[in-house]
Amino acid sequence: MSTIETSTVTGLDTVSYPRAARSRRWLLPAGRVAVPVVALLLWLVLAPLTELVPAPIPTVKEAWDGFATGWIYPGIQATASAVFTGFALGTAFAFPAGYLLGRSRYLNRVFEPLITGTFAIPRIIVYPILLTLFGVGFQAETGMVAISAFFPIVMSTAAAVRQASRTLLKLGRSLNASRAQIAMKIVIPEVAPGIMVGIRIGFSISFIAAIIAEFFAAKEGLGLMISRAHAGLDLPRMYAIVLLVMIAAFGGNMILWWAERRLRRS
Repeated sequence: MSTIETSTVTGLDTVSYPRAARSRRWLLPAGRVAVPVVALLLWLVLAPLTELVPAPIPTVKEAWDGFATGWIYPGIQATASAVFTGFALGTAFAFPAGYLLGRSRYLNRVFEPLITGTFAIPRIIVYPILLTLFGVGFQAETGMVAISAFFPIVMSTAAAVRQASRTLLKLGRSLNASRAQIAMKIVIPEVAPGIMVGIRIGFSISFIAAIIAEFFAAKEGLGLMISRAHAGLDLPRMYAIVLLVMIAAFGGNMILWWAERRLRRS
């Protein structure tokens, strides 16, 4: 092939790649829009076929009525308080523990098998113990959420810290930086995106743990409301609360996902 032919073919290939990329950009947003649209269509199709699935409009009206009359607010407040308090407690213990496991080979070898094995145990089996210790209410549910949040965050933090750049660590030591300075100026900024993965997973598991705990034993909360609506065969209310829980969990997860992407770009 001659030089002219080669340059011509290369030029065509170079131009075609951006065009192909631009032509496929619409696939991602289209796919994201298609998923809820398909789910809504399935809902519309299934609702007339069975009495066990209320139509979307009555469900949305029931959710709107919950905010208009205020019957949904006590449940939202109870669940949100347990989720955020328990998640904060779990995170507060998981960060330093994960950092120590990531920085110390000895501690990692001792505790990683224990943490990994414990993480595989269903957290719900701990809830009866918490109920025995604290009774039915906020403390037991918060403890359940904290335990659920702890494990994914400590594991992701330890893994991220272990992958910190050895070159940057040596540079920090050569500059006579203290351990606190190395942690705050080098390690944490570098591993923040990896830690955010654990935070996002921990938040999702915490939300699930709170709702499941309220199913079993609680004085108030969205999970208890769903259980009572199910027991009373109030299907529009049950589906309305389930829909609100799904929206809240999805919204919180998307916010954390956005923060994770921002950290990776910075």
